[in-house]
Amino acid sequence: MYKEMRYMNEHVEKAMTFRNEVPMISNCAQAVLRAYAPEIGMSDELALAIGKNFGRGMKCGETCGAITGALMVLGALGLDTPNKANEFRKRIADKHNGMTRCADLLRANAQTYTPMKEHCNGLIVEAIEAIDEMVKENQ
Repeated sequence: MYKEMRYMNEHVEKAMTFRNEVPMISNCAQAVLRAYAPEIGMSDELALAIGKNFGRGMKCGETCGAITGALMVLGALGLDTPNKANEFRKRIADKHNGMTRCADLLRANAQTYTPMKEHCNGLIVEAIEAIDEMVKENQ
C-alpha cells in the first residue's frame, strides 16, 4: 500500500525513495534521518551511519526504528524536552494499541498478513507526519 502511494509531503517522498533503493540500504531509522538530513545539517552518509544500529528495534526488537529516528530528528530540530518526546511516542502508540516496540508491532502486523516492508514503511510515514505536525505546532 505505502510503496505505491504518492505523497504531498516531501519528507515522506524522500523516505520512500530511500526505502525503495535497490538494494534497500535504509532501515526505518535511517530512512527518517535521511529524509531530514539536509535540514538538520547532517550528510546522507552520517545519517546512514548514525541510524545503522537502530533498525529492527535497535537490532533486538525494542523501540521501533522509525520512532528512534524521529526522536533524533526532533532533538536536532529543537523539540527535545521530555514532554515533546513523550508526546511524539504517544502519537505513534495511540495508533498501535499502545505499542512502540518493534517486536510487538511486527507480531501484531503478522496477524494481518501485511508484508513487513509495507508495515514498516507505514510506521515511517506516521513518524514523519508526526514530526512535521509537531514542528508546525511549535512554530
